[in-house]
Amino acid sequence: MIRGTWSLTEPLIPVNMPATMVRLGVENGLQQSDLLHNTQLNGEMLTDPATRLSYQQLLTLVNNLIKLYPGQTLGLDLGNALNINQYGMLGYAILSCADIRSALQLGVKYHSLIDPAFTFEIIEQDDTTAIRLTAHIPFEPIYRMLCDVFVANFASLGRFLIGQPDMQPIEVHLNHPKPDYADQYQQYFQCPVLFDQPRTELIVDSSLLDLPLIMADQATANMAESQCAEILSRLGPKEGIAAKVRRILLQNPGHFPPVDVVASHLATSTRTLSRSLQELGTSYQRILDEIRKEMAIEYLRNSSLPIEEVAALVGYSDPSNFRKAFRRWTGRAPSYYRKELS
Repeated sequence: MIRGTWSLTEPLIPVNMPATMVRLGVENGLQQSDLLHNTQLNGEMLTDPATRLSYQQLLTLVNNLIKLYPGQTLGLDLGNALNINQYGMLGYAILSCADIRSALQLGVKYHSLIDPAFTFEIIEQDDTTAIRLTAHIPFEPIYRMLCDVFVANFASLGRFLIGQPDMQPIEVHLNHPKPDYADQYQQYFQCPVLFDQPRTELIVDSSLLDLPLIMADQATANMAESQCAEILSRLGPKEGIAAKVRRILLQNPGHFPPVDVVASHLATSTRTLSRSLQELGTSYQRILDEIRKEMAIEYLRNSSLPIEEVAALVGYSDPSNFRKAFRRWTGRAPSYYRKELS
């Protein structure tokens, strides 16, 4: 394992959110013992603030919840159930920020205190801003659930922080196919919800970023952020290895370095890098494919470039190989996204 990264077996995840998952399941008629099956957790541990879960334990818990949960809206329900208290000291710091922009910036800086397997970023444009998720979890059902949790939770927390329960994003984009329960999203968002998108993100009016938080207190925010910094330095990992690989690959989009060059950037060997990614259930090739997929969908949706040029821009000299790869990534032909755009 590369120093400074996280693995499936390290106890990194605070108990707050897993406890909320169990509570949501029980409120929907499930047995706590069934939800905790094979997790090595018990009810007492869920109430102990010192408890930290490994990713192996969390994935087992999430799999149990997905398998047993009545209905298909688990991610949306969980995102709506998570409140600011579940974010621990980071939540306390966010609650005290001056405005939405500073709260988001604080979240970007310290999100790994909550979950080092995802990152998010804020892309400000003129009139709109994208709050964008990148998840480094290679398990498809869990990834889909996390996308739903992300959009539902960020929207509900935004409403709570500014005291405007009717506030809605402009659009919600989801990086997965349209599910059977697509109409349920309208119960959470009174705005267009688009599927099969390059990325999972909330599109909001940029003016929202300057709205003051109803519990803003600069002295409290400074104190809480100092505590977050101290906790982060004590815990160690600040960026997962999958996020580091992704960042290197995106430095020069379309000209992706081979795995040995990426390893050299990380001051390690190809073998050690491959082993570290394997422990997370992913690989260099899988991360590269995800980036290529995102870029290809972006080009197909938002440009009139021929398929041959799109293929070249994501690193394929042979368009037929690109078409095969694209169908493997998305289950659809490139023309599907081009037709939808038209």
